[in-house]
Parts: sequence; C-alpha cells; structure tokens
Amino acid sequence: MIRNLYIRNFVLIDEVNLEFNDGFSSFTGETGAGKSIMIDAISLLAAERASASFVMKGKEKAIIEGTFDLSSDSHALSVLNEAGFETEGETVITREIFAGGKSTARIDHRTVSLSLMRDVLKYEIDIHGQRDNAYLLQTANHEQLLDEFLNDHELLDEVKSTYREYDRLRKERDQALEETYNENDLEFLTYQIEEIRNAELKEGEDEELSEKEKQYRSLQASMQKLNSAIAVYDEQVSGSLYELRSILSALKDENGQSAYETVNDAYYAVSDAMEQLKDYRDSNDMSEEDINAVEERLFLIQKLKRKYGRTINDILEKCDEMESQVEMITHRTEYLEKKNREVDKAYAKYSKKAAELSNVRHKRCHELDELIARNLKDLMLDHAAFVTQITDKDPSATGVDRVEFLISMNKGEEPKPLSSTASGGELSRLMLGLKEIFTRLQGIQTVIFDEIDTGVSGPVATAIGRKMKSLSSSCQVFAVTHLAQVAACADSHYLVAKADDETHTRTSVHEMDEEEFVSQLALIASGEITGSSLAAARELLERNRS
Repeated sequence: MIRNLYIRNFVLIDEVNLEFNDGFSSFTGETGAGKSIMIDAISLLAAERASASFVMKGKEKAIIEGTFDLSSDSHALSVLNEAGFETEGETVITREIFAGGKSTARIDHRTVSLSLMRDVLKYEIDIHGQRDNAYLLQTANHEQLLDEFLNDHELLDEVKSTYREYDRLRKERDQALEETYNENDLEFLTYQIEEIRNAELKEGEDEELSEKEKQYRSLQASMQKLNSAIAVYDEQVSGSLYELRSILSALKDENGQSAYETVNDAYYAVSDAMEQLKDYRDSNDMSEEDINAVEERLFLIQKLKRKYGRTINDILEKCDEMESQVEMITHRTEYLEKKNREVDKAYAKYSKKAAELSNVRHKRCHELDELIARNLKDLMLDHAAFVTQITDKDPSATGVDRVEFLISMNKGEEPKPLSSTASGGELSRLMLGLKEIFTRLQGIQTVIFDEIDTGVSGPVATAIGRKMKSLSSSCQVFAVTHLAQVAACADSHYLVAKADDETHTRTSVHEMDEEEFVSQLALIASGEITGSSLAAARELLERNRS
C-alpha cells in the first residue's frame, strides 16, 4: 500500500508531500480543482504511459515518487528479489517526466524498465473509474476470478499438468502423421546417431578434460624450470657437496668439526628437498601422448557440439530424438499405434481431472452468486441478480468450461454480460460490489475510486460510502468524491484546492483536521457554511462513524 506520495512540477501542482494511512481516505474539492491530477500521478507509478504534457509549463521535468509498503505483497517481493533488489517491505517507486518527452522509471533509486515496475505493482494498485473496462468486465478473466473464489489450486494444477502432457503427446502424434521420410533421410539419421553413440559421451566430461588441459598448460612452464634445477643438483651440486662433506669429516679440531656439522646438515637438507621436488615432478608428469589424447577428445566433443547442441546433455537429447525418428520411419504403423494409445491414455487422465474441476465449478458457483447478491443489496440494488454462466469450450489447460458473469439489474429482465450494463450509476455500484469480493481474493493492496458516485445521491450515496468503508478493512481505499455522504465514511480526509494569481493557476493538496473537514462537509452538502449546515455535517459524520 502507499505510505507516502511526493509530487513536484506536475501539471498544476508545484509540490505536495502526502502521508497516507491504512483504511479509507477521501479526496474532496470543488469541480476543476484538480482531483483527477492525483489519480494521474499515481497511475504513472503503476507504469502508465507518460506524456510531456504532464510537466508544468516552464519546468524541466516533473517528479512523482511513492513509498510503498510491500511487506504483504508476496508477488512484488518475489519479482524484486529476482531482479536483484534486497527488500522485505518499504520500497520507493519514482517516475521522472522530462519536458522533451522522455521519462525514466526507478525502483529504490535504480533505473528499471516500465515492464518491471508494472509487474512489481501488479497487485498493489487498482484504479476504478465510473466506466471501468478493467479485468472485471472482461469475459476472458471470469474463469480465473471464479477459480480464485473456489480456491482449489491443487485440482487446477492437476488439470494444467495433465493437459500439457496430453497436448505434448498429441502434437508428437500429429507431427508424425504430417511428416514424410525417404531412404536418404533414414540413412543420414542413422549416420548421425552412430556418430554420437560411437563417441561414448559422458555428462560433465568436457569440463573435466578442459580442467585437466588447463592444469597441464600451467604446469608445463614450471616443469621445465623444475627439471633444470634437478639437473643442476644431480650433475653439479650433489657430488661436490658430498665430497666437501667427506673432506671436512677428517678434520679433528674444534673448528673443523663445527664446519663439518654445518655442511652435513646442509647436505641432508638439500638432499631431502630435492627428493621432494622429484616426487612432485613425477606425480604431475603427463606424457605428450596423454595431453594429445585430451586435446583430441576435446576437439571431438566440440565438433559434436557445433552439429548437435551447446552441451553434452543437448547432444544426447538430440540423439534420443533422432532415434525416435528412426523408429517412426522404420516402424511407422507400429509407432503411430503406440502414439495413439499414449494420446488416448493421456486424454482420459486429463478428462477425468477436467470433469472434476467442472463439477466443482458448477456446484459452487452459486455461492459466489449469492455472496455478490448480498453485496449488491447493501448497495441498494435490491432487484439485481448476478449469475455465473458456465458453458462448454474446447479442452485447454484450464479445463473444459467457459465462464461468463451475467447481471440482471431489474425484475423479470434476462441476465446479460457485465459489459452490456447500460446505466453508469448502476454499473458503478455493481463494480463496487464485485470489487469488495475480488479485491480480497486477488490480494490487491490499494483500490482507488475516481468519482464512481457520479449520478447518485441520498441513501444510495451513503450505501456506496459504507461499502467503501467495508472494503477498507482488507485493503487501502482512496476515493475521489463530490458527495458528503461518501466522504463522511472515510477515516482520513484530503482537500484538493485550486488557487489563481495574476499569472498562474496552482493546485494544492493537504490532509484536513476534523474541524476543517466538517466545514468542507457542510460546503459540499449544502453549498455554504452556516450554523445549520455545520450542525448537519457533524451529525452526518457522527452517524457514519457509529
């Protein structure tokens, strides 16, 4: 959810810095004050397309920066971690729009792509206007929404996995039916298979040989020097040192004996050191034949990689694939019969799981219908009837059902697709009723309503405000509204105001204290601030709080 929003040089806003709380926040102000500018700014943080027209006239760039608490958004945290960000909660999202038309996107002050920003905030922000054509109205999303309500992920995964296996085998069978081969194809495939099999490849062999070759090359230079040192010792030093030791051993005086002991110790120390060097040389010595064999083997493997795959595993998989092709060519009828049996078996397994899922959908979709009906009744749509329609479709990874949400707004009226609902006011209430359910299911953190209460008044407006308040128990709710009944249900209240001077018009936003908010309620409810309008505003506020 959004914790802080900073805006500078954006359209008519010089600079605002707003702190937001949990719960329900309302934004009010006179018509034309710039309430929609706030929505535009937040939508840019959700990776909407930027335009140079957003930059305040005469300024170099506009900045919108939001601080988000993502600690409850597992999807956002996963995306950020995969992208190399180390965060467990608070994250700063920034958009800069330049007067020349370019824009930049940043997460925690690191430049990122808009697609990454959009993915991070996928379940963070849902902006809903009066004629919202977002995911709830799109029939393609209705199946997923129903499945989220049913919450049987294990069965959904089984349907998906069994379909993928069936689809893979079916494509293999169909490809075999379409392809034709001649004797030259068979001869060439057989040659390639023999070339790979005769090489007797082993996984990881190339890495081991490369490491062995590298070690030999690094030892080769040092071995030359080592052999030179051993030759000098054997040919020049060993005999002379032994003779010197023998001569000194014959001296009997004290100085002679001291010199003998020193030379004797040196003789044995040097002899031991040279023996260790010889042992090291012998243990690491590779013959020319050995290194040639390593290089020839590496050359063969590299040749096969160029022809059949980047890795030894790729080469072996290619060999298996070609052996299947040979089997298909030489035993085409038997191969196709075998594939048909595999396809039939896989389809039977898939059909069983798809039928289980379809049965669950048919049995439990009425629970969703009833839950939505209760929500719509709360919004004074007493005669609205919500129907989840399930019909057959071609097999797919999501089953054999086509799901579409239908709505009837009046008694005796046939249910129609959601997108066919005509009345703007009724559609707004319908969307609000649906969002209270599906927002919780999808885990959306912040829902923004942009004047969806247009065209309603009285008890209906109060019902909308209270439904927004109910929704705010599970997510953060922002509502741009011109109705006192809706604003009175909010926990926090922000005033969007416009001021003119001799040369400029500017929009400002600030959080109101209670006395200021009561005055604003009185103004938007009655058009003036009087003793009676203030009293009515206080009564409205207390009534909604209770």
